[in-house]
Amino acid sequence: MQINLQFHGATEGVTGSCHQISCKDESILIDCGIFQGKEARKYNELRINFDISNLKGLILTHVHIDHIGRLPYLLAAGYKGPIYTTIPTSCLVAEQLEDALKIGFTRNYRLMQKVLNLIKNLIIPCKYK
Repeated sequence: MQINLQFHGATEGVTGSCHQISCKDESILIDCGIFQGKEARKYNELRINFDISNLKGLILTHVHIDHIGRLPYLLAAGYKGPIYTTIPTSCLVAEQLEDALKIGFTRNYRLMQKVLNLIKNLIIPCKYK
């Protein structure tokens, strides 16, 4: 069984964490972060520019924006699968993303709430261990 690991961020620095693990014809994503600082200027790309057609799940490690900031763009690219994370992280994702959306995406309250509600509905909180 061959496992493939692709890095879609955090390759030349610590920002933009986004890693895809594939086995056969299925994959999972570990984090989906936005680029910050020098990396943001260099990549300046928010859209999802990799194949998500075989994506079966997303695991969020924690709520830093460089680990969750591209979530709205992942949804816009068509992802509607589960988002797994710890219970404490699940409580903070929407609040952290709301601030990021206001700064870099839109100030349209109804649109933000639609995106945040969709994310909340996809989150599956998991206990430690």
